Amino acid sequence: MSPVPQIYVLICTIDEGIFRVPDVLRPAEEGVRYIVGWQQTGPTAAGQDSYPEELNRGDVTVSTMQGRGLCRNRNHVMEVAFSQMSDPMENVVFVIADDDERLEDDAFKHLRELYSSYPKLDIALLQVVDAVSGNPLKRYVPNPIDYRNRPRSYYPSSVELTFRSRVYLTGLRFDERFGLGSDRLSAGEEDVFLADALHRGLRIWLYPRVLCRTSCDTTGSRNLDVKVLRSKGAVYGYRHSLLWAFFRSWREAISLGVRKRRAVLPIFRNIWYGVKYIRQ
Repeated sequence: MSPVPQIYVLICTIDEGIFRVPDVLRPAEEGVRYIVGWQQTGPTAAGQDSYPEELNRGDVTVSTMQGRGLCRNRNHVMEVAFSQMSDPMENVVFVIADDDERLEDDAFKHLRELYSSYPKLDIALLQVVDAVSGNPLKRYVPNPIDYRNRPRSYYPSSVELTFRSRVYLTGLRFDERFGLGSDRLSAGEEDVFLADALHRGLRIWLYPRVLCRTSCDTTGSRNLDVKVLRSKGAVYGYRHSLLWAFFRSWREAISLGVRKRRAVLPIFRNIWYGVKYIRQ
């Protein structure tokens, strides 16, 4: 087993969301730090000059930045976290977090056990449950599996995502064309991040432990939103050939049209827009 890793929880928030961040924090624990990326969209943003007193802890760093773009913020907090490490090869695990989630009591224990037991593992996606009902947000695998062997129905969510800090040294970053707050898309950044990780030869697992609780109002529940549809197409266009992206776009449009009882052609047009956007 490798040495027990430190854990850096990377929390992204924007404007008034900073007032939700204290509820994300766990009691102070040796070897755990919190890096908060606070985006501010303008001079009228509430609380721009101050943040909650509960964040004035020795294990919490708040770093501000202007503008929108969740992926910009994700990359920002990674950079801040890496700058605080005394050694670039230090044994640290990054945990991607949002301001509306609640980490499980035993989350850090399971992360340390996992990454200590498997020193060659680079990235692990854990499980998320609904904050109210406690039910899983999606169908998860019962045993650890390689991400490349994931079920076809599985889609990654950012709050499931954990990875070693050494991943940062490979140059892997979140693609800022994707995700909330980007110019034309609003999702898909996790798929692209993991596709880029596989391209770099990184080892990724799906791991059957609950990491956190959050709202069931996820991107997957808004799958007819125009920007979400465009994001689906952009992911297809990024990961596949043009012909295969065309096939996937039609198949997804037909599936959504049937399930949601909507016209297929407008759905396809929005998905195909994303394919063309990302490839151009």
